[in-house]
Amino acid sequence: MKKTTTQSQRMVVGLDLGDRYSMFCVLDPEGEVVEEGRIATTKEALRRKFGGCESMLVVFEVGTHSPWVDRLLSGWGHQTLVANAGKVALIYKNERKHDRKDARSLAELGQFKPILLHPIRHRSEETQSVRALVRSREKMY
Repeated sequence: MKKTTTQSQRMVVGLDLGDRYSMFCVLDPEGEVVEEGRIATTKEALRRKFGGCESMLVVFEVGTHSPWVDRLLSGWGHQTLVANAGKVALIYKNERKHDRKDARSLAELGQFKPILLHPIRHRSEETQSVRALVRSREKMY
């Protein structure tokens, strides 16, 4: 009989998205760090790291890159949790910003207290495109 993976039995990744590079922290089901590192914020780099591996919970903050990263990771079978950055005081109020620590904090909150991330859901790619078109037309007039 195949054992199914529940959220508490799976690996959790905190991903602090940056324009050029992103930091990640992988926790095992017991909350221990098994890997930390830096990855280019590109489709190819993310595919090499997360494509084809067992389903994980990947936690990251809403931002410029979060919509396409969310679609990419979800498409590879990962569960995503997009944190509402303005409501995660642990990260946004931290005066000593450090992407590695942010990645670890995201992973830990995702694993143990996801409600504290005030998760959001992105609009569909089609809806985002239509909204961008409407906004650009409004600017013209």
